[in-house]
Amino acid sequence: MLKKSNASLQEKRVDSRFFGPLKKVRISELATICDFKIIGSGDFEIENVATLKNAKEHDLSFFGNKKYRSDFVQTKSGAVIISEGDAVYLPDGVIGLVAKNVMIGYAQALSLLFPNEVVPPHICQTAYISDSAKIGQNCYIGDYVVIGDNVEIGDNCFIGSHTVIEKSCKIGANAIIRNNVTISHSIIGDNVMINSGARVGESGFGIIPTGRTMVYVKQLGRVIIGDRVRIGANTTIDRGSVDDTEIGNDTIIDNLVQIAHNVKIGERSILVAQVGIAGSTTIGNDVVLAGQVGVAGHIEIGDRAIAAAKSGIASSVESGKIVGGIPAVDAGIWKRQAAFLKMSVTKRKKQYGE
Repeated sequence: MLKKSNASLQEKRVDSRFFGPLKKVRISELATICDFKIIGSGDFEIENVATLKNAKEHDLSFFGNKKYRSDFVQTKSGAVIISEGDAVYLPDGVIGLVAKNVMIGYAQALSLLFPNEVVPPHICQTAYISDSAKIGQNCYIGDYVVIGDNVEIGDNCFIGSHTVIEKSCKIGANAIIRNNVTISHSIIGDNVMINSGARVGESGFGIIPTGRTMVYVKQLGRVIIGDRVRIGANTTIDRGSVDDTEIGNDTIIDNLVQIAHNVKIGERSILVAQVGIAGSTTIGNDVVLAGQVGVAGHIEIGDRAIAAAKSGIASSVESGKIVGGIPAVDAGIWKRQAAFLKMSVTKRKKQYGE
């Protein structure tokens, strides 16, 4: 059993064993690069990044959620990224880095302080690559990777160990494909990240029950993924039945998401963990589906629509609508339904002494 007294386990800042050494930067330099306005001297070098509660005098932290105001006013951090409106709460002796958007500023700071690890181009001896495959320049291909016939992989790609890319798939430049990913029947754009365990291009659920047996409908479509798409761990994206399954540019898909055959998802949409989308549904641009949302097949969800967590969407949703509940309805109606149910239960308890 690991001992709690182990110093490395007690450290509550970024662990360099996993993320590499921090690139030490002076506060003044960080402010210039990230367009922060400095409140204070800005004349020290950042040594680490930590939460408000655990930060030390040469650490960088951020305050982007009002729930942590008590931590903010008591922080021992050397510098904190804040909004203009929160500068009044800045503790004495703590440098304020005022950002137009705290979370974007924090993301920019992390990119500077912890640059992406550069993996030298290399093809491991245990990888199998078909003679007809085309591999771009400066790629890393890990142990036991399998790359099938006529596969095309762009420049500067990282392919993690035990990943399988089946015949004729095409992957653009700068892709990061983690370990144990399988890809088939797919054409994938540039700058895509696919995290470990994802399955892209498997057959959709084309099953017809006859009463005596099951008839399988052959799935003859593809998966088409745009640029800068991020796909979470253990997510599955089925290929189309005849039409393609399509994911638009800059869409973010969390872990454990299921996308069925023929689904079309637009650009910049966000699908949070455990979302499930049934076949032939169309989802627009800038849509947000929160955790565990279920979407029925053959419906449309318009641009900028938002679905609250655990919503069950059984019919089409207009552009810009916010919905919630099972079945999902307009958010205002959903809230009134919840309030009415709560009042009804409370009234019953008082009436019958339950």
